[in-house]
Amino acid sequence: MNLRKVLKETEESLRSYLGLRGHLVGVKLEKTREISEDAFKPEMPMAFCQVIREASCRGNKFLYGLEHEKCPTAQLVLGLKDFKYLRADYKIVPSGTKKILISPLSDIDVMPDVALVILNPRQIMNLSMIFYAVEGKFLSSEFTGEHACAEFFAEPYVDGKPNISFLCSGAREVYSDYRDDEATFGAPLGTFIRASEMMKKLDEMGGSLCGCRTSDIPAGVTEEFEKIGFSKGTDYFFGKFNGRNVRVYLNRDAKGRINLITIHFPIKASSQEEAEELAKRLSVLLSRPYYVNVRGRWLDLTVRSSIDALGIDLFDSSSLKIAIERFVNKMDLYLNKVKI
Repeated sequence: MNLRKVLKETEESLRSYLGLRGHLVGVKLEKTREISEDAFKPEMPMAFCQVIREASCRGNKFLYGLEHEKCPTAQLVLGLKDFKYLRADYKIVPSGTKKILISPLSDIDVMPDVALVILNPRQIMNLSMIFYAVEGKFLSSEFTGEHACAEFFAEPYVDGKPNISFLCSGAREVYSDYRDDEATFGAPLGTFIRASEMMKKLDEMGGSLCGCRTSDIPAGVTEEFEKIGFSKGTDYFFGKFNGRNVRVYLNRDAKGRINLITIHFPIKASSQEEAEELAKRLSVLLSRPYYVNVRGRWLDLTVRSSIDALGIDLFDSSSLKIAIERFVNKMDLYLNKVKI
């Protein structure tokens, strides 16, 4: 396995899908020997949360030890210092850490212990839906508003589970300048890789995730589509809404369950140039889970999300109709705004 290639593709996929401005960040704790990495030592002591933000926003790479860790809480949490006479009521890494390597994920040359990403609420929403599709579990989180590094790093490091931190006053006010709408998500690298693979599948325009053919779908679901005037294709249902040709794909998740849906309709422009200009304008207005793609003279307008998130009951034709109609009306509204 080419580690650098995997990490680069994982970061690129997640940044693109979630619309991230910053990098994903990889963190490696070295306990037995020094890491031979070309990285910066901080010019003056910095807090762990501050270094994470520097790596994410500016793409800097750091390698440092106890003498450069400014935050007393982080010294304990990261295992840089052993507080023999203090019992912490939050998660900490076992002591013995010699050096900490912090780098943009795509630029790290060793397997990180934990990968981190700074997100806003919408991005957390979209990422949590992907994790549910991948892991089949609800994304739970433990946080207190204190000891952010324990929440976004030590929890995933020690327990091997993802966790979200809404940070602490140290991260927001004392050491760093996290914005009010930012939180930090940490998870083992494998979790991010699996999410990236799912995102790549979702980005395959109009494709089903696991070869979900309409013949594999329960007869009761097919009957509900027929009630709203839709017919079966090989791997999708098709029909018309407001004069628009609409396709609906029922996508299987990584465990073979039908809990994701893709609703799509194409718009034909007068030329490829016009299609590209419309797509450019629409991309400013649309955000995940809505997508626009250019295919020659055609614009493909799509929403991909979980069935629950769109309020759909596959055994209730009225909920299908409402969801499809809402999507078509919304896309028509945006098209009217960007008409050339």
